[in-house]
Amino acid sequence: MRINRFCASLIGLLVVAGVMPSVAQSQSAPLPQSWPQGKIIKMVVPYPPGGSTDIVARYVSQKLSEQLSTPIIIENKPGGGTNIGTESVVRAAPDGYTLLIGSFANGVNKALFPNLKFDPTRDLMGVSLISLGSIIMTVPPDFPASTVAEFIALARAQPGKLNSGVGGAGSSSHLATELFKSLTGTQIETVLYKGGAAALQDLMAGRIQLIFDNPQILMPLEKAGRVKLLGVTGKDRAAYHPGLPTLIEAGVAGYEIYSWYGILGPTKMPVEVVKVIEDAMARIVKLPEVRARFNDFGVVPIGSNAREMNDFFQNENRKWEKVVREAKIQLE
Repeated sequence: MRINRFCASLIGLLVVAGVMPSVAQSQSAPLPQSWPQGKIIKMVVPYPPGGSTDIVARYVSQKLSEQLSTPIIIENKPGGGTNIGTESVVRAAPDGYTLLIGSFANGVNKALFPNLKFDPTRDLMGVSLISLGSIIMTVPPDFPASTVAEFIALARAQPGKLNSGVGGAGSSSHLATELFKSLTGTQIETVLYKGGAAALQDLMAGRIQLIFDNPQILMPLEKAGRVKLLGVTGKDRAAYHPGLPTLIEAGVAGYEIYSWYGILGPTKMPVEVVKVIEDAMARIVKLPEVRARFNDFGVVPIGSNAREMNDFFQNENRKWEKVVREAKIQLE
């Protein structure tokens, strides 16, 4: 699989404690006086080492370190559905030396965990949106519907008879399913699994009829004839499978969900520090090798400015709060 080649190329990064700047710094930017060179930047990853978020964080941190001529270390702080690592960043000094690699969970946890000791929308600020990636609506290979519209018609004709497998409560697959049900007015049973692999096995066996999952997992299975792909969840067609329509194109107005990675930090970080990081990220995503790596990973590099990232982050939280409330999902 292409994703395995991407992971293999980064495996060397997984055996070091952090990322140090390279010797050649041809495109590095001058740092503001309030952010003296030589002090180490800590990038918190709220997941264990070795997963997709960790791999992306180490790759991006390496490039960012080169741009800033400043050492960056990765600190893995898993647990609590990303809340342990996220809270450590919230409590850090807002000086730009402690940053967070955010992802989908950071946009939904405020709604999922009513007893959080912090407010992500108040206590975190966006720095740069690194990338966006669509996920795919998928059915068994012999399922009678071959388009999104046909699936919706079938679901409406058989309320409560179709099942969607989700890899854990509050996961992207779960929220993708609930958003689909809400926008299409369909009654589909949500079946919770302890992980996406078990759900996928039941889908291929025909025991469930729907799953939303990542392209790196699904594309090889489609090629092998073990699943049927119906559409992608972004507002634009995906470069990895341009023949697949978006769900919006297929008639599900307003349907949009992404896997995403972004840089967040404590609120009230100095404007000049944030500006340096966002400018560096804008340069990084234009590098041909970076675009190639992210293409292998099935995502589109963005490199937004801080205002755009913050708007995206706030919108994610508002959007999923409504979906979580309507679906009555709550985690402790």
